Amino acid sequence: MDLLVITREFPPHVLGGISYHLSYLYEEVNKLGHDITVITGKCPESEKVSSDLIPDDTTIHTVPFGSRQGYHIRFSVALWRFLAGFDTSAYDVALVHTPIPFSLQIPTITKYHDSEREERKYRPPRELSNKILDTLVDPTRRWNDQRSLTITDQAIFVSHLCRTAWQNHYNVSCETNVIHNGVDLSIFYPREERDHQQKYILFVGSEERKGISRVLEYAKTAPYEVWMVGPSQTNQPNTKALGRVSPEELAQLYSDAVTTIHPAHFEAFGNIILESLACGTPVVATDECGAAEVIDQDCGVVTDSLQEGVCEAENLNSEACLETARKYTWQNVAKRTIEVISQTIDK
Repeated sequence: MDLLVITREFPPHVLGGISYHLSYLYEEVNKLGHDITVITGKCPESEKVSSDLIPDDTTIHTVPFGSRQGYHIRFSVALWRFLAGFDTSAYDVALVHTPIPFSLQIPTITKYHDSEREERKYRPPRELSNKILDTLVDPTRRWNDQRSLTITDQAIFVSHLCRTAWQNHYNVSCETNVIHNGVDLSIFYPREERDHQQKYILFVGSEERKGISRVLEYAKTAPYEVWMVGPSQTNQPNTKALGRVSPEELAQLYSDAVTTIHPAHFEAFGNIILESLACGTPVVATDECGAAEVIDQDCGVVTDSLQEGVCEAENLNSEACLETARKYTWQNVAKRTIEVISQTIDK
């Protein structure tokens, strides 16, 4: 099939984790024999990464859209102008990863990776001018999101939690599917334990939405030191701030940890859950994390109590963690995505 992918970001110009998601996904889709054309946005805030993340034999059209702020308007307008001279009818289906408010005149599947309406509840305090601007712009975001649900033929959500969040805020009348994220097993796998490694509990994140305050409170009485990837400094006893690390170093940190904790307030999926499991380390997460849906009693604990969760998870079997992770390869995500595409085209 000839697939048209539309997204505000795609390697080598990255704004967040979605770019890596799309890189892994469409590399596997390409291996299944499908041709991929990507129309991607680019703005000054984009970080340039290695071109190695671009799947082979992928055609990329770049559409500059000015600024990340208000991207739902800026990208949609820039895309509309670009499409005026672009023939979408040459493609079997469009796979849209950034909500847009207009029809592409071909079968369309929109994938929703997060829920801005839920995430905004946990934003850090902002200046008054930004609050006023957000109040003025927010109705346009609501309109844009609702329109995207109206014009799409099929919606894919990264978790049942994510789908429920959208259903709570919008009228979701199109058909829906849930396809959980995948994990790259060539990066995240059990590493050889480092000599004389002290025991520690691992947390990856620095935002309140991901539960940083819960982690710091738990660390006061935690049985082991809590190591935090993301924060560059900490003044609290029994914690260690590691800042940003490479994927390879992160895999080592997962492998050596007693358990990985993710007490999120809201996380549409939470890739760190699968990454930790793929390294053989059990996880503790709240049910406000979409990836909690992949956890069973043999590889992790879903609870609001970090104290109880860590105590229980510490005794879980590493092989059970690996077995769960193997179910969520990007190859399997690609196969499931193609199934949804075929169902959409056949209707």
